[in-house]
Amino acid sequence: MNQFAKTIKFRYRFLLPAVVALTTFFACENSQSCKYKPSPVFEKGLPHVTEYNFEQQGTQSLESLLLDRGILLEISQEVCNQSRQEYRFTVPGDYAALPDSFWMKEASRQFVYLSSFSEKQAPLKAWGDIIELRRGDMRLGEDREVQPGVFVRVDRVVNSQQGILLVVLSQKGE
Repeated sequence: MNQFAKTIKFRYRFLLPAVVALTTFFACENSQSCKYKPSPVFEKGLPHVTEYNFEQQGTQSLESLLLDRGILLEISQEVCNQSRQEYRFTVPGDYAALPDSFWMKEASRQFVYLSSFSEKQAPLKAWGDIIELRRGDMRLGEDREVQPGVFVRVDRVVNSQQGILLVVLSQKGE
């Protein structure tokens, strides 16, 4: 296992239990019952996926994939009365000088690419198409309503060692 993968496994070994503990604490405070649980978006054995992990606790999950292109994809989900998926694409390298338009285009491109893995992921292409269609009106870090109650947000975190593309898909009820 390469050093990059070892670092990711070590870093997230403690993250999900901490998130779950905090969520459990606040869930007990709210004592709300949810009829839905998150399910994996991907699975082991898919083309282009060299390492895979899925952990689920209650209404939250964390899914990690190391792709053959060297991209680490992490998907955190929270499902209850409202749903939220955050896709984090981490790539080693310095991406600080790239314009905002690059990140919007790359978000669309990544979802289209992910949709090609299997029939189960095919619906991800629709998200790529929506981002592509709306990217002229979108701003990094801002939610964009694409249908009533359905939002997309594209953002990025960069430093001299890595670039992270963030895409948040959420549905908010009334």
